[in-house]
Amino acid sequence: MIVFRYSVPTSWYDGIYQDHTAPCKAGRSFTLRHKEGSDKAVLLVHGYAGYPGELVRPARDLYGKGFDIYCPRLPGCGTTGEDFMRSRGKDWLGLVMNAAGDLRAKYRTLYVLGHSLGTALVILASRSIHFDRIALAAPAVSDKSPGVMLRIASIFTKRKAKEWKSDPSYVLYYEDAPADDAYLGREYWSWDYARQGYDLLHLMYEAGKCAGGIDVPVLIIAGGDDLVVGPQPALLLDRTIKAEHKLVKINECTHFPFYDRNKEGEEMAVQAVLDWF
Repeated sequence: MIVFRYSVPTSWYDGIYQDHTAPCKAGRSFTLRHKEGSDKAVLLVHGYAGYPGELVRPARDLYGKGFDIYCPRLPGCGTTGEDFMRSRGKDWLGLVMNAAGDLRAKYRTLYVLGHSLGTALVILASRSIHFDRIALAAPAVSDKSPGVMLRIASIFTKRKAKEWKSDPSYVLYYEDAPADDAYLGREYWSWDYARQGYDLLHLMYEAGKCAGGIDVPVLIIAGGDDLVVGPQPALLLDRTIKAEHKLVKINECTHFPFYDRNKEGEEMAVQAVLDWF
């Protein structure tokens, strides 16, 4: 039986935004550790306005391979839209840097899996922290700067409402899923957040610029039906990364390969990570 511990070291949140509201069930950080101890770990990093519950499926499978698993919640995510508006890109990156630095000191082998924005954070963290292997799913990187005008506009706008509808064809694996879907939709996905959106684009650009400096093996997973970031980020990484790397395009997958509506594509994405690690 796999037992989830819904916490990570509190020190990982030192020096970054402290949320005012406790996370919902889907948004809780989680850890899976082997009682007998392990000398290898995987750090999982979720995406923009996402939550740890999205990564339960690869977490369980990687734990089954003998890894200790750590999936922290990015500041501002999984709680409320008000918390999200108070968090910034430096907080998201700061959390990943703190977590990776701590785990690097504790484990002989450290792998990392990022999803969407999490891929940009992983790439940026890899500039100063050594990961033994990297997996990037539905990568969010860019070779285009968000520009000064967008930055100025983001100063004067907090958020704008947009249409969002729940899609029950995506079946998640966190406890009581999809209990928090409507709540998270109201707090996060029904809005365009100007400052946080700018930070997202800026982090994507910075990650794209430094991806060529990665010097460890990298797996890139791209969904052929990814309508969120499209095919360009994966292609950019494929031609930019000079180290050993592998691009796996899964035509059946959307932007959410680890709980995809196409279960065949989901299995292929999870297996690609298991084979790489």
